[in-house]
Amino acid sequence: LSAIPVREYRELFNTKQTAEEEDATMSKVSGLSVDELLDLPQPEYRRMWQVFFQGAREPLSDPNSVSESTLES
Repeated sequence: LSAIPVREYRELFNTKQTAEEEDATMSKVSGLSVDELLDLPQPEYRRMWQVFFQGAREPLSDPNSVSESTLES
């Protein structure tokens, strides 16, 4: 999610956005080239979007993020 700004995330919900634009956004987020993305099997492609939107719904619940101090009292 950190690979795209809020403006680009919001554009995903624009019904006038093209598939090419969506692919470019997912390419940025996934680190795959557009060609690699389009060569994925359909279930993996769908899973990638599912994980993306799960993270977008709860971006602060990422277990890898540093959201609280790890120092002991």
